[in-house]
Parts: sequence; structure tokens; C-alpha cells
Amino acid sequence: MPVRLALPRDEAAILALTRMDVAETLPHLDFDEAVTRATFHDALTKAAPTIFVYETRDGEVVGFLLAYIHGYAFTSGIFTVQEVLYVRPDKRGTLAAASLMAEFTRWSDSLGARENIGGNSNKFHSDRTAKFLGLFGFEIVGYFVKRVPRRN
Repeated sequence: MPVRLALPRDEAAILALTRMDVAETLPHLDFDEAVTRATFHDALTKAAPTIFVYETRDGEVVGFLLAYIHGYAFTSGIFTVQEVLYVRPDKRGTLAAASLMAEFTRWSDSLGARENIGGNSNKFHSDRTAKFLGLFGFEIVGYFVKRVPRRN
């Protein structure tokens, strides 16, 4: 299966992919390698976050999905969040993104999650993202808004 949990050997690929992701979808922010390495370490040692990778037949990691498990603040149970889904531009249109989302929903279901949350928060192909996630049972239920403070 081309989707699996991230392993220590994937660190360089995750660093390269996250650098591309930030440049493409969050150009107003600066990529931070130390923070990315710490996040990757947390995924390996605490599963918080959980990182799934898509690996080609020749063993190249070309996409990843970063997810979290959360408990509710006012009710019992857990929910899962697909925070990042990124596939290298030259591998888009392959099965990479769909395979990663299919694994995310399978994993979420196996955990007994009451809800799965996903989408994007960066204006990058938002309509396409919503349509794509709809293929996995997601529906638009509201709006995600954010504010970027002005810096002098």
C-alpha cells in the first residue's frame, strides 16, 4: 500500500514537502526548519500529530497528510482533524491525495472518532478542496475565517 505512517527515514522528504507547501500555500509566512523537525519528532514519538505519507512504487515520498486527534471541550468522544494535505505539484492528479484521504478516514473510523474535520485555511483552491473532500463524505458546514495582524 502506498500510504503508511511516517518513519524516521522520511524526515528529509517531509522537510522538502513542507518547505514547498509553505511557499505555495502560505507565502506570507516563513518556513521554519527547526519547528518542522520538532513537529516530525512529535509525530514519531507521540503520534501528535499523526503523519501519513504517500510513497511511489520506487520508494519516493511525494505527499503527506498531517492529522490530529482531539477531545471535545463539552461532550464525550474524540474527533480527528486533517490539518495539512500536500502532494508535490508534479504528482497531483495521481492517486496520492485520494489515497491519503482514504487512509485518514479509515484511521479516524478505526479510532471511533465522532467527527472528522478537514479542508484548507489558506485560500488555496478552496472550492476544489471542498469538492474533493465531498468525495469522502465531508460537507460544508460553516466558514473558516482568520485574521492576519498588520505588522509595522
